Amino acid sequence: MAAKIYTVTSGKGGTGKSVFAVNLAAALAGLAKRTLLIDVDLGMADIGLMLGLDNNKITLHEVLAGEANVEDAIYDGPNGLKVLPCGLSLQGFKKADISRLTDVIAEVSPNFEFIIIDTATGINHATAASIEVCDEVLLVLTPEITSIANGSKMKVFSALLGKEVTGMVLNRTMPEHAEAYREKLFKSVDIEILEMLPEDVSIPNSIAGKSPVVVKYPYSEISIAMNRLAASLSGIKMPESGEEKGRIKQKNEKKNRAGVKLPFVQPKN
Repeated sequence: MAAKIYTVTSGKGGTGKSVFAVNLAAALAGLAKRTLLIDVDLGMADIGLMLGLDNNKITLHEVLAGEANVEDAIYDGPNGLKVLPCGLSLQGFKKADISRLTDVIAEVSPNFEFIIIDTATGINHATAASIEVCDEVLLVLTPEITSIANGSKMKVFSALLGKEVTGMVLNRTMPEHAEAYREKLFKSVDIEILEMLPEDVSIPNSIAGKSPVVVKYPYSEISIAMNRLAASLSGIKMPESGEEKGRIKQKNEKKNRAGVKLPFVQPKN
């Protein structure tokens, strides 16, 4: 059976897209799902750096250039995760042929249950190729007007390529981005919010340690949210914690409460 393929993208830099892709893949692998993480950001690859795989000579660059077999470019990552990193050199970027990506995915897909593709930011050929080969698109946004506006463009771009955006992850949120904010955001961009990830100091610490936050700080708030999302995508029902039950109860009791005003919502005359 072929793998379920998710392409992770965003409309602008600074959303934490690559960090999210790494941690989603590690969380899926931690659920005993055979998972492959692929870095298709051919010019600005980060995943190798994040996971300490930046010194390998054979990468996606060489595979896409027809100079290496894909199995030689796949390395062991945390939680049993497999990683196909991209190279860091501009020469590698220059020689890589993105049109070969379809063949690469077809070759590796039967060996995994999930493939997570971290693609380049914005609208470009690498992003288009990554969307075309996937089953579903995941958008990573931050609660800023520019990120949300560009995310809306990525939704249209995905539709033009024949793929629908499954949902968005709102990253780097603060306490004021509560349930009311979430509801208004959904109405504004018409994309389901799969998870809201908090701004968390454990993220830079995990990057410095070259380890996913779900591995290095498994009990952090953001790790719990990442594991919850991975379980949801895997069809695994996780037991609700007391805190989660409290949030659901509060939501039901206060459906009509007034929320914070979004910067991109136009006031009614």
